[in-house]
Amino acid sequence: MPDQVDYYNHFGVLNRQCILACPEPELWTTDYEEKGRVYREMKNRIRQQQELITAHFSKEDAVLDIGCGFGRQAVMLARNGYIVTGIDTSDVFIGLAQALFDKQGYKGNFICTNIITENKVKHSYTQLLLLDVLEHIKPFQRRIMFKKLYEIAEPGAVLIVSLPHLKKRTISQFNNKIRRSITQHLWYFLRKEEHPYPIPDRDKILQLTKEYFVLDTFTISPETDYYVFHRS
Repeated sequence: MPDQVDYYNHFGVLNRQCILACPEPELWTTDYEEKGRVYREMKNRIRQQQELITAHFSKEDAVLDIGCGFGRQAVMLARNGYIVTGIDTSDVFIGLAQALFDKQGYKGNFICTNIITENKVKHSYTQLLLLDVLEHIKPFQRRIMFKKLYEIAEPGAVLIVSLPHLKKRTISQFNNKIRRSITQHLWYFLRKEEHPYPIPDRDKILQLTKEYFVLDTFTISPETDYYVFHRS
């Protein structure tokens, strides 16, 4: 999330106490107490992610959670017996993720780094997650991202990627292709919006990954697209 660090640092500071106090931090949303729409969508998404992880990952090997945020998926992984290392560009989020693990008594490793420009990941991994992250990366940096993931993935490593599902409605297409083509260049929107960059579709993802990863499965839900790759 190279150009949205301020956005997420502010978000993390603002919501730190609520996240730490939440009995289900992997399901925390700003409408968690009301069990509102965002919470319901998140609950469904975490269930889908857990099913994919169970189907394709082993608890014997460590998982690298790229763009781990405040530790949402990392908590879910640790709770289910996985060894996890989380990385993120937001030092506020990294601190929050570590605080969650300390509170829950989980063992994990969290690193504040940007693997595109200053990779601090020193080990290779057989299991990698890139969940709801790529849409936060500048379009011209996305191929670089997959190249960096290729470099830290062992041969045959499994990579699970998720992205918001791009609906076919005209307004959704307009918002993604026209409005975001403008907002991605404006600092105001980078600081204020969670999704200022265009979301890539399946064809674009395959173009970005073709030199580095082979697609094994592709599934669609109403809100999220999921890709399971292995390192070529």
